Amino acid sequence: MRRVWLRVSLAAGAGLASLAVCSGAFVAIGSLFIASIDFFGGWIGSSLDPTIFWFGVVAAMILAGAGLSLPALALGARGSPALVSTVLSGLGFGAFVFFFLASLDYRYGFGAGAVSLVALIGVSVVGPLVVAQEEEDQGVAVRLGRVIAIAAVAVCCASVLAYWSIFGTADPVVFFLPYTVAAASWPVLPAIAAMLRSG
Repeated sequence: MRRVWLRVSLAAGAGLASLAVCSGAFVAIGSLFIASIDFFGGWIGSSLDPTIFWFGVVAAMILAGAGLSLPALALGARGSPALVSTVLSGLGFGAFVFFFLASLDYRYGFGAGAVSLVALIGVSVVGPLVVAQEEEDQGVAVRLGRVIAIAAVAVCCASVLAYWSIFGTADPVVFFLPYTVAAASWPVLPAIAAMLRSG
């Protein structure tokens, strides 16, 4: 029993570490972008050398890619499945960033924010589903896929409902509440997958 909980904790920790690394990469790229802008003819801010800017962006993206591979690796994916999981998660995270930035402009309405939440949850679904596809026991694979899909839809509905309830508010603390609900799927879904595979 202790071994099962160790695997569950490792998978949840990998999901949490992945979230932390990807969030850090997003903030780092945003900070580099802001530092590269010359505000009001140089009065505010500074113009960053393009070489440093692109080096920082590439380094942040490499770190984010490494972070996105952690949940699948913690669940036992190796080689091609781990690479597939990382690439699909990277595409999902890119979609999240695009629609999150679009949601900051109210002209795009409720749709951009809802799609960004779905993309954020979709990133956490990829690793467990790739591992479920590689599962040798077909019964475990089907059960794992169903439970992951149900949990993902539940978190998705909760986060979109939270977003709908706060849509239009300007308070930054309240604005990030739906994203916190959606981000909870990153440690939860790999932990569920680890528990079902161990049991």
